[in-house]
Amino acid sequence: MAEMPDADDARAAALARHAVALATVRDFGHRAQAERVVALVDSGDGVHATMIEWLPGAPLELTEHETTWTVPDEAAAAAAPIALAPVRPAPATAIRADAITGEIAAPIGVVEHLADAVLDLARAFGGRSVVSADFATADADLPLTLAARPGEPVLVGIGEGEFELPGGAG
Repeated sequence: MAEMPDADDARAAALARHAVALATVRDFGHRAQAERVVALVDSGDGVHATMIEWLPGAPLELTEHETTWTVPDEAAAAAAPIALAPVRPAPATAIRADAITGEIAAPIGVVEHLADAVLDLARAFGGRSVVSADFATADADLPLTLAARPGEPVLVGIGEGEFELPGGAG
């Protein structure tokens, strides 16, 4: 069954409204070599957020209110991304995490750099936007998740555990 013209119009309007955010999440995911990036972009009304999800090798997904659209790669590439600080990805073998103790072993500054990059992305969207990104570790079943919102501590997720990154609010 073909989509109604109103649905096509709504999709086109949503893609246009969020073109820069889509391009920015896509660009960040590639540059950071993340396993997953999810951005909840503050709509400015204090109530709603638009969700953008990126996975490597898959089309972006854009969720606005109750509707989710798949965003073809060429549509996500149509706008220029917001300029962000450089991201230096770390190889998975450089990061080891213990889900029980919350301990992370990585070269000096790696986790802090990735946390700063995720926070930079959240700041780029403004308001109360939140960004989370998953990064590979030496244990393929145990990604390192970093979640950031401007003005709040960066959260680190390892397995089922969640911890605040030492160093204060972002």
